[in-house]
Amino acid sequence: MSNKTSIEGLSALLHTLMLIPQHRWITVRELQQQLALIDIHRTTRSIKRYLDEVIVEVFNVECDSMSMPHVYRKTSEQLLKLNKQEMLYWQLTNKYLQPLIPDALNYGQGRSSERDNLLQDKASAISKEQLWLSKVHLNLPNTRSWSNKQQQILGSVHEALLNNRMLKVSSQALQQEQTFIEPLGLSVQCDALLLLFRLSDQHPIHTVALPLIDEASVSTFSFTYPSDFNVEQFMLDLEEAGYPEFHSPMRRVNP
Repeated sequence: MSNKTSIEGLSALLHTLMLIPQHRWITVRELQQQLALIDIHRTTRSIKRYLDEVIVEVFNVECDSMSMPHVYRKTSEQLLKLNKQEMLYWQLTNKYLQPLIPDALNYGQGRSSERDNLLQDKASAISKEQLWLSKVHLNLPNTRSWSNKQQQILGSVHEALLNNRMLKVSSQALQQEQTFIEPLGLSVQCDALLLLFRLSDQHPIHTVALPLIDEASVSTFSFTYPSDFNVEQFMLDLEEAGYPEFHSPMRRVNP
């Protein structure tokens, strides 16, 4: 394939992406007509190949394959699809840090005129973001300063939570040795990470600060996560019930 052909093909693909609307569906035939208006002439088969083999796979564009003919639309103002790690960062930011972000820096929530003004001066916007970050302090546990053993314990907790696996833990503070527990969640406090758990086949829920766990390993045994349990609501109820002190070695709570 010649460079000329490659560049023309890339141009056609990117213009196709640009013409896909965000708030309504569009057909391949409509895209073909709009491309022709800017002197890009492609068959509907070629355009559909751009869409199905590249655009839907790489960008935030969805296809309604139940419609005949198929229709397409953008699903986000974010151009590229986020990987799993980036999606977690994005969701955590939206869930917990959204109120802290100034409207002027919030591209996704600001008015379109504000976003346009910011995008016109991208370099300035990036500089403002960096300066803004230096003016905000969050008092969260700094796990980077933890020992390798504590990091390993945190990794085991994450793996067990992710896969609904039981943990085998030992803790002198809890007077427990190689005890199997069912991890239910993590609560991030201003100076601690709390593990919410229950002993196998027991209803009461306990909380313990992670540094008080001496050893933790992921078991091969899985458990059924309680479908009616919500970590965030549980912690809110706990605070309202008058249990603000989360620094005791282990607290037993009946939900």
